Amino acid sequence: MLEYNRLHGTIGGTMRVLFIDFTTALNTVDDLKTRARGGMVSSLFLVPNALSQLNMDVSVWSDIGAGGTTDKGVRWYTVEDYDEVVRQQWDCLVMNRGIGNGYPEIKAKHRILWTHDLVHGGHAPYPEYLKSLSATVFMSRYAEWIWRIYYPQIGKSFRIPNGVDRSIFYPRKKDLDYLIYISAPNRGLNRLGMIYESVKAKTGLPLTMKAFSNMAILHPGEREAKKGDIAHEGNDDLFGTKYLPSEECGVQVLNPLPQPLLGEELGKAGLMILPTGYPEICSNAVLQSLACGTPIVTTGNLGATGEWVKLNDNGFLTKTQLSDYTVHLTEIMRGTVDILTDRKKHLKMIINAERTKIHSWDEIGSLWANMLKALC
Repeated sequence: MLEYNRLHGTIGGTMRVLFIDFTTALNTVDDLKTRARGGMVSSLFLVPNALSQLNMDVSVWSDIGAGGTTDKGVRWYTVEDYDEVVRQQWDCLVMNRGIGNGYPEIKAKHRILWTHDLVHGGHAPYPEYLKSLSATVFMSRYAEWIWRIYYPQIGKSFRIPNGVDRSIFYPRKKDLDYLIYISAPNRGLNRLGMIYESVKAKTGLPLTMKAFSNMAILHPGEREAKKGDIAHEGNDDLFGTKYLPSEECGVQVLNPLPQPLLGEELGKAGLMILPTGYPEICSNAVLQSLACGTPIVTTGNLGATGEWVKLNDNGFLTKTQLSDYTVHLTEIMRGTVDILTDRKKHLKMIINAERTKIHSWDEIGSLWANMLKALC
């Protein structure tokens, strides 16, 4: 009888939720903790786990090489499990990133689109299908704005951002002269050398800077810069896929760290420098930095970052864009110098960064649970 209920309905009234994503590029469930790339995979792992802890029956159907069950009880199905997945009855089907053809073979009372990226036509090749969805989930006001411009067919929606692991990302004792950069892809990395050396010369402070970003590890297959490359103002440069080697610019360009070690570095850092030209939907780097009490100097009026970073409160936002070339770098450098040379202002920004409202994953799980219950 238990197996019949699993295949054909809920178990004891428990809500049954299926997440679908065939872009994870993972091999096993163990990779969710060690090799999961980006906010999309992190949230796909952490949100289902949080919902499972709230007594929901949660599964994920993906391109993972070998299925399994997480330590929180979330079952991960592979493409080989097609027959088992489609035989079951689900209360909610959450389609990660895009809706494809709507997965008509899946029996679900409600269909939800969970957006993670800048919008394009591939996310909903049949836009009229969007009208039939129970809801679309956005991670920021900016995300909802651009998606609704592109897809006016979108109906009911909810805004639920990413969260942070509060056991990892929290304030530590600060080294005010330690500058940090984390981003993947390497957005603006090639400009760090000029920024760092100029700020160091201007302030006279014993600054150090580490950049934890390596495309070859974080995004396998994407072009990595080679020694001797010359940065230029083309598209490659805009997204930072070309950059100068660390020994030539004074910035320590390092491999990405496991989350616990990254939390240690972010917690100690006095300031995050992020000269980006990419409009983030909901940057994990930004959320994690603020949760660690680390103010951020970055590009203003771009993407969703301004929904968390506030000018002269918990960071500095430029008026110009990376495409404005020299003036943008000048603004980044001036903003950084202003903070570093005014200790009282710097310490106040650190306190304000700590106080920024950043949700834990348990809180995000509760927001998701409330939304799913409202729909059902």
